Order: sequence, then C-alpha cells, then structure tokens
Amino acid sequence: MYNVTNITNANNFIDQVIAVNQLSNQLLAGMMMLTLFIIIYIVFSQYDKKIVLMADSAVLSVIGIMFFTLNLIGWPVLVVPLVVFFISLLIFKIYG
Repeated sequence: MYNVTNITNANNFIDQVIAVNQLSNQLLAGMMMLTLFIIIYIVFSQYDKKIVLMADSAVLSVIGIMFFTLNLIGWPVLVVPLVVFFISLLIFKIYG
C-alpha cells in the first residue's frame, strides 16, 4: 500500500492540486488539459472542424496560461495549445 497522507501544508483546494501535481511530475495538469481538449472538441464537433479546433485551442491557451501562473504546468505544456491555436488560425485565414 502507498502512504497517501497529506504531508504538505496544503490548506485549500488550489494548494492541494499543486501538491498532487508536483508529486506526479506535472502530469495531473497536463492530463486535465488533454481531457478538456477532448471534451470540448466532442461537444462542439457538430460545427465546422476548423472553427472548433480554433476555439478549443483558444480556450485551452487561456486555461494553460492560468495553469502556468499557478505553477501547475511548465513551458512545454503551455506551448502546445498556443502553437495549435496559431496553426488553426492560419488554416482558418487561408481556407476560410
């Protein structure tokens, strides 16, 4: 069995998430962002795929910036939704 007691000084939800994220080597926040990407894409999949991809990556960019300011994710995880957003923006501008 694993010892799952809280050995940090986390007193609220954000501190608890930060502690769990640090223990999992920033895997928790990355998986949360991937899960949100999939859920948003599935929910809005009835619309045009280019617009859904652009809106989805824009929302994840904002969430990624918030996670980055909370030290939940590092630069590599933050760059992915930003790059996808700018690529989808270019695709939308080129192909309309």
